[in-house]
Amino acid sequence: MKKRIFLSLLPMLMLFIGIGLYGVWLFAELGERGIFRENFRSVLASQQMTESAERMNSALSVALIGEQERGRKLFDENIPVFKENLERALGNITLPGEGAIAEKIRDDEQRYQALAKTFWGTADSEVIRRTMYFSDLLPLFTEIKNNTQEIIRMNQENMVQANRSARTFSTDSMRTMILLLVFGVAAEIFLGFGLFRAILNPIRTLASVSKELGEGNLDQVVPVTSNDELGKLADSFNKLAGRLRTYRQVTTDQVLQARQMTEITFSAFPDPIIALALDGKVTFSNPAAEKLFQSLDSDHGLPLAVQAEVSEVLKGGPDFLPTTFDKAMPVRIGGHEAFLLARTIGMRDEQGLLFGAAVVLQDVTRFRLLDEVKTNLVSTVSHELKTPLTSVRMGLYLLLEEKIGSLNPKQIELLLAAREDSERLLRMINDLLDLARFESGQIGQRFEIISPQLLLESVIPDLRQLAEANDSRLETEMSEGLPDVAVDVRRIGHVFSNFVSNAARHSKQGEPVVLSAKQHGSSIRFSVLDDGPGIPYEFQPRVFDRFFRIPGSTGSTGIGLGLAIAREIIVAHGGEIGLKSTPGKGSEFYFDLPGSLNGGTS
Repeated sequence: MKKRIFLSLLPMLMLFIGIGLYGVWLFAELGERGIFRENFRSVLASQQMTESAERMNSALSVALIGEQERGRKLFDENIPVFKENLERALGNITLPGEGAIAEKIRDDEQRYQALAKTFWGTADSEVIRRTMYFSDLLPLFTEIKNNTQEIIRMNQENMVQANRSARTFSTDSMRTMILLLVFGVAAEIFLGFGLFRAILNPIRTLASVSKELGEGNLDQVVPVTSNDELGKLADSFNKLAGRLRTYRQVTTDQVLQARQMTEITFSAFPDPIIALALDGKVTFSNPAAEKLFQSLDSDHGLPLAVQAEVSEVLKGGPDFLPTTFDKAMPVRIGGHEAFLLARTIGMRDEQGLLFGAAVVLQDVTRFRLLDEVKTNLVSTVSHELKTPLTSVRMGLYLLLEEKIGSLNPKQIELLLAAREDSERLLRMINDLLDLARFESGQIGQRFEIISPQLLLESVIPDLRQLAEANDSRLETEMSEGLPDVAVDVRRIGHVFSNFVSNAARHSKQGEPVVLSAKQHGSSIRFSVLDDGPGIPYEFQPRVFDRFFRIPGSTGSTGIGLGLAIAREIIVAHGGEIGLKSTPGKGSEFYFDLPGSLNGGTS
């Protein structure tokens, strides 16, 4: 192959070498013929001599009319110009006869300068000077001028003749160059066409086979027609195709085995599992899912309650992983009501590109029933405890009022402690009952349209007393022009009380607790800020969970239901509750309520 490429490029190489050598010879020949520069120098020097001689003659004429000083100055200025250009002309003799004329000009110029010297020396005799000018100086000036013009004529005629010769030589050279180019291009086309067939045809065959190989047709063989590099490439390609066929067979067996193992594994799962492509079509479903589809008579389609979450995940949204039973959907299976909790997970490749989604429908009927039983049990037990606790409280108050007899100081101290514990127990029972009502949806709320400013003004007096009771003080910040909100003032007051009491207990003594209201997007954000120790990052996601208390926290007498009830209240208002806290720099508890809502009673 190297030999073929070299032989095809050899004519072009020889053509380049031949044109290069011919060009070198051509430039050398033109250099020998090209005397234009020397002729031009002679013409230029002669013109300068003519002009300076005319100025010297004009200077003598000016002196004759009485301008002696002006004429002498002009004459002296042009003497060096004439001599300088005369030396140039003498040093640039290129034509026959040109040297003799230049010598004649030098002799005449010397005689002219000698006569001019005498002319300037006879300034007192105007007649002598005029006679000398017209009889000697003027004819000599005319002779010098004619000789300079003769040199100009000789060089110009030589330049014209040289130009004609150069044109003829250029035309002949161009014809020779064209013949060389035509011959070289013809030879290159002939050899290139042969090389084209020898190289391109095997490459086309290789490209065609590669395309078939890329489309999965591995049963391709490239014919080996030579022992050169292309032949070796074809042989290597055939070996590669053979290895790919072997690898495909092994890989196909492994994929089939892995698919079977996956199907067997998922088939053992009791929960329905469905895999979907990006277009929403079901690509896999385990037997539990098939059984569910048959029970729902959904023709292998997802329930409508799940389709919205699946669509969001397939569009690139976050995975849908609910943690509470309120997202469970009720279905009828075999004549019985069941609750399914759908979890949707986006399936991504190694580069993180989404290629589908997996849906797991977990049967949470039993857990939901247990949750309802727990809620009912808490509600019932709390309600049953409230009645005897009320009697205990009444007895304690009667004893402390000493209606049935006087008490000694120790008895009073014990009764006060018992009353405080009974009040704490009553608050816990009330919290449990409120939480149970929220979870069961049985709690009633009365919404009213109110401005954020009036809402804060209605709760600030109680909140200020609550802050002062914990050795703190309450400050407020209110943005102007906030839209109205629809709230149950009594329930929202519970949220404010919980936020402020927590902030006041954990703030430094004498430091303010800040209650603020401001615009946050399309919602109104109410927040309570303190400068306390803050909440560790690992506990922040759990502060709104039921019965959660931060380990090691002091000064709290509750059981961890206050923030959980506050969350339920805000969720019932259609808002969001949250926390921002930096350990050592204080905390901000906030909730957002939609603005400009229509109120009602529920």
